[in-house]
Parts: sequence; C-alpha cells; structure tokens
Amino acid sequence: MRLWTVQHRAVLESLEDAGELFGDWDQIMVRNYRACYQEMVAEMARRGLVSGGRPPVWAWAGPDTRDNRVALAAKALLCPQTPEEYARYVVLDLDVPDEVVLLSSYGRWNDFMEAVIFGEESPAMDWSIGREELNGVQACLPRVAAGWVLGVRPLEPFRPEEEQEEEDEEDGISS
Repeated sequence: MRLWTVQHRAVLESLEDAGELFGDWDQIMVRNYRACYQEMVAEMARRGLVSGGRPPVWAWAGPDTRDNRVALAAKALLCPQTPEEYARYVVLDLDVPDEVVLLSSYGRWNDFMEAVIFGEESPAMDWSIGREELNGVQACLPRVAAGWVLGVRPLEPFRPEEEQEEEDEEDGISS
C-alpha cells in the first residue's frame, strides 16, 4: 500500500541505525492527545497490529504527490512558519504491506478527538470509511521499516502559484 508521512529529519538516523522507526510518547506535540492515541493503539491491537504500547506512526493513503496536497496537510498538522521550520521535516514515500496498516477517516478521528478532549462521556470512534472520505484517509502503523521507504525529500512550503496553475489548467487557460 502506498503511503506518505512527514517526519522530523532525526528519524532518518533512526531508520539508518535501527532499520525501523517507532512512535514515541515523548514526541507527541500536544499532551492532551495521549488518551486519543491510546485508543488508536488499542484498536490497532484489536486488529493484530501490535505496537508494543508505543503510539502509532501516522501516514496518509496514497503516494507522495510532491504537490500542495502534501504541503497543506503538513502545514495544518505541524504549523511550520519559517524556512528553518520546514527544513526540520522530510516527506517519506512508503510502500507498506497492507496487513500492517490501520486505515481510518481523518474527519471521524478529529470528531472523536474533540469529544475526548472536551470530556464527552465515553465517546466511541467510528472506524468506518465512507466513499466521500477517500481523500481524507489516515493510516496508522505500529512501525516503519527502512525497506518500506521508496523515497525521502525535504518538506516544501505551500506554493499558492501552483494552485493557480492547476485551476488554469482545469479551466483550459494556458500560460
């Protein structure tokens, strides 16, 4: 299954040294997310994806498209602002065995997280994925093996001019 993920540059050393990358509770940027991530770990375990109690490695369905779709997702999740902040991250293009991936709806995941964080009583995560959500599918893995990495590139900022070029092409306007 083709996936892509944005990771801190330091993970490249881990991949080279250990041959694999695992999630790390100490690296979770928002501490309130831990209870939600623990539910993801529990669902992965129910499906036979054992993470050793570590948080999952998050990825997105599909190959690295090297375009604004990747840049926008990274900007929304990681909030880099400066060239130096973008330089901290890399995009990994992956080919992962299907049996080690838990796919779920990113929209439903966010609804679940909101319910947990804001204290709704016993929220339940809906693990189904609707046809309308095919572009919003997240992938969680118990680990990333170095052999699954097809390519690595620096994370690049969103390029508004690229969006305009795509709109012009759709409208039949050439530059």
